[in-house]
Amino acid sequence: MSDLRERVPGHSLMDELLRQWDRGTIRVDEGGTVVIDDEARGWFDGVTGERRVAEILATLGPEWTVLHSVPVGSRGTDIDHIAISTAGVFAINTKYSPGRKVWAAGRGLHVDGFKQPYIFASIRESKRVEEALSRASGLAIDVVSLIVFVAPSQITRKAPSGDGVTLIQVISDRELVRTLRRRPVYSEEQIGRIVDAAVRPETWMTKPRPSSPPDHVRREYDALAAAVGPRRPAKPEPKRVNVPARPRPRPSLGARIASALAEPPSPSARRPAPRRRNQRRRKSFAERLITELAGPIVGLVVLWGVYNSLLSR
Repeated sequence: MSDLRERVPGHSLMDELLRQWDRGTIRVDEGGTVVIDDEARGWFDGVTGERRVAEILATLGPEWTVLHSVPVGSRGTDIDHIAISTAGVFAINTKYSPGRKVWAAGRGLHVDGFKQPYIFASIRESKRVEEALSRASGLAIDVVSLIVFVAPSQITRKAPSGDGVTLIQVISDRELVRTLRRRPVYSEEQIGRIVDAAVRPETWMTKPRPSSPPDHVRREYDALAAAVGPRRPAKPEPKRVNVPARPRPRPSLGARIASALAEPPSPSARRPAPRRRNQRRRKSFAERLITELAGPIVGLVVLWGVYNSLLSR
């Protein structure tokens, strides 16, 4: 495929769905019902979202060039949509999220209370598109990166999304056309150079990967979608709630006493207390001599007094 305008919405995802069919994660049971395992359901829903956004992009008019499922790099990744006009170059990441609640601020993004890495992925995607198109066109390209949620119940934006350098716009599919309608920032000549670079597979990959013919993947997917039938919007997953730990009951006084008695004394408790320096010190020789002679001297004084009293009679 020499011109990426030939690719259809969800092309890479439909290729993967055909591989999932070969693996048996998509199959028909004995009752004739199509069964889609969880492993393949994300791919199926992804095609639904990308097709919805492609329908909206098709209403923009002939002055726009829109590419779908642009393969980049060597790991099988792709960019859902790239829209190009004098209003700018837009890299669009589609998220099929019927009935979900979206919260976004800075680098954080939550869907139904669960943190998602969509902002970081869009920042990398935006830089990749800028580098590839700038290199191939010879122009300095500024890419506007969008995350488009299909059929969400609510989007809450607490602060601009991005890393402070690359801004990411988080919008719903209902806001897409209004977001793309901007004042011109490129001339017609510049847009011609950008489009010529964007439609060439070698702009995005050094070795373009083979892919299924567009008519084939579209026909196979349409047959699968018809067999599955209309699907109700998925129910929002329950919010993850942080439940505080229950406080441990305080043990009774008797239990605390028994526990203290059962504990062996610590080594410091068994060690004899050190002798204080100010305790009884050893007496000197003179002090011991005076102490030993004091008794006899007192005795002699008493006897001398008794003797004198007898003589005086």
